[in-house]
Amino acid sequence: MKKSVKLVMIIVLLMAGGCTTQKKEENTRIIDTSMFLYKVSDQKGKYSYLFGTCHPGRYPIKSLDKVTEKALDESDSIYLECDMKPSPKETEEITKYNTYNSIRDLGLEDKYENLMKQYKSLKGKPGYALYNVFVISSLVINDPEVLNKANISKFNAIDNYIYDYAQKKKNFKEVEGIEFQMKLLTELSGDYSETILDNLANKEMVIKSAKEDLDAYYSGNTQYYEDEQNLLLNQLEQLNDSDKEKYEKYWDILAYNRNIHMKDTLINSINNGKHDFMGIGCKHIYGKKGIIQLLKDDGYLVECMK
Repeated sequence: MKKSVKLVMIIVLLMAGGCTTQKKEENTRIIDTSMFLYKVSDQKGKYSYLFGTCHPGRYPIKSLDKVTEKALDESDSIYLECDMKPSPKETEEITKYNTYNSIRDLGLEDKYENLMKQYKSLKGKPGYALYNVFVISSLVINDPEVLNKANISKFNAIDNYIYDYAQKKKNFKEVEGIEFQMKLLTELSGDYSETILDNLANKEMVIKSAKEDLDAYYSGNTQYYEDEQNLLLNQLEQLNDSDKEKYEKYWDILAYNRNIHMKDTLINSINNGKHDFMGIGCKHIYGKKGIIQLLKDDGYLVECMK
């Protein structure tokens, strides 16, 4: 059962962290992300770009590398998973999902009380049990100790730099939309809240997983993500039948089905003769069921721009 618990945490951790805001700071730097940029071409040479992002931030960003900046500049549309700054009306509509399948409704307040003892972001806030587990996950990832030990900045996410770039060019588009994501998380919270809460109770693992993910991204280690996703799939195959069915369903809803949709969106842009740029979380693009492999399976040429 320990393997299946880890499967949940690997997939959910950075998505639960959400997207951070861009903040002007001193000591900005140029971030080389070219190893996460791919040119996807059809047999006629029409192409668009696929880019692996990292949702949490780490360093103040002056710009991305010249290769990625050029791809952004020449793109007809710039896609991210969702709008970073929904309107107040949209936000009000979306937040209703936060209370569906709440910790209290699922009878898991004892597990939440355990988390309150461990995380400053939750201490003294029993009312948060009115929210679902993914809201709690986000609050945990933004805990001061987690941010400090995993070297996460609440600002300066790659996603937000790209979003601001697209806003200036007035060519931003969503692949999914935040309401879609909230509905998806609400669906998952019904069956997997207890397992996720058990994982969050292991603070050392939460910090270690978050730090390893960000270390890999900011050092340009694409192999880390490739190996992680393939390991996850291999572990799924080793589970007993009942666990396998349960966690395959989780993986399909949160990752694989979305990978197919994102892949199809990129293919549509190529078929329409557009040079688009699609920024997607790294955990979606690598591995045997990642977007890169799905594109190759469909006959597209995928070239790293590093």
